[in-house]
Amino acid sequence: MTAIDLTRLQKQIGELVSLFSEPTAFIKTLHEILDFYERRAYRPSRELVPKTFMRSYNLPAQVLPLIEIGLKDSVSLHPVQALTLANALWQDPYYEARELAAAVLGQLPVEFGAQILTYIEAWVSAPLDRAALHVLLEKASLAPRLAGTWSAFIEKLLGSPIIRWQSAGLLALAIDLEQRPLSKYSGIFKLVRPFVQAGDERLELNLSLVIKNLARSTPNETAYLLKQVLADTSSKDIERQIREYLQYFPPETAASLHEAVKTHAKIHKT
Repeated sequence: MTAIDLTRLQKQIGELVSLFSEPTAFIKTLHEILDFYERRAYRPSRELVPKTFMRSYNLPAQVLPLIEIGLKDSVSLHPVQALTLANALWQDPYYEARELAAAVLGQLPVEFGAQILTYIEAWVSAPLDRAALHVLLEKASLAPRLAGTWSAFIEKLLGSPIIRWQSAGLLALAIDLEQRPLSKYSGIFKLVRPFVQAGDERLELNLSLVIKNLARSTPNETAYLLKQVLADTSSKDIERQIREYLQYFPPETAASLHEAVKTHAKIHKT
């Protein structure tokens, strides 16, 4: 379809919400709505990296947000049923169902923060599409944030010996740094430093996002952290790693960091 009849969509959303307590029927009706609005004639450029590698719909931008808004009252009034619905949505193979599952968790009252963390922990324990992981950490975390338990949960992920949890923790931290002032964190550089020093390629993508957001908020302190790691690390890999971070800093700070990298290269010539 090329245009949306908002009156019709709102009626469809009303029918969907009426199935809130029936997850199987809800999901069936959800797919019928998403299929109805899919832009079948739209074909993204082959040069573009797809948002998700899960099965998904080509939807007009307003469809899913309007469904999320339509569910808000039911989630607030029936939080236990909302948890059941979110779990059922997350088991669906389509990306949009998982985004909606994350949104439902994000609409729950703050007193459900502990249950939400249990769900998130279980879901991040399995291999996840990157877009699904990102939307989960971004949308589902509102109640734990308000309850003051989200930062501790991130630290739990980062402190795990499981690489998948560490990666999720770094992504959660990067997202959180975009939404909260740095002053809300204590000891963040101490938390991040072991990951910079380890240089694990499996974590580099999400670690880079953390450094990017730290450099935006506090470039001088972040540069000092990287210089400390340089001084304490003899590996040549750290030079490549920090060169990739230079783009995140103001020119003067980046130039100072670049000089530190060159000095490290001279000292550790092979």
